Amino acid sequence: MLVSEPIREWAHGILQQELARKADREWCLAALGGADRLAWFREDFPRHEGLFGHHLIASFLGVTPVTLSRLRGAERNTAVD
Repeated sequence: MLVSEPIREWAHGILQQELARKADREWCLAALGGADRLAWFREDFPRHEGLFGHHLIASFLGVTPVTLSRLRGAERNTAVD
């Protein structure tokens, strides 16, 4: 890989994209509140909420399962009103 410059540039681009993706997630977890984290998750991973269990999503977002349940409940109550 070090000998071939096109392959090295390709790998460098992949690593930059992955670093940017991870930095975006870390920023989200550090700067946003629970409701905003859930909105970010739904925007970036639109079908994942139906694929993964409640506790896994809560863990990914850095909130407790109880907090995630309350956020979802608050959304339902807002939608009904």
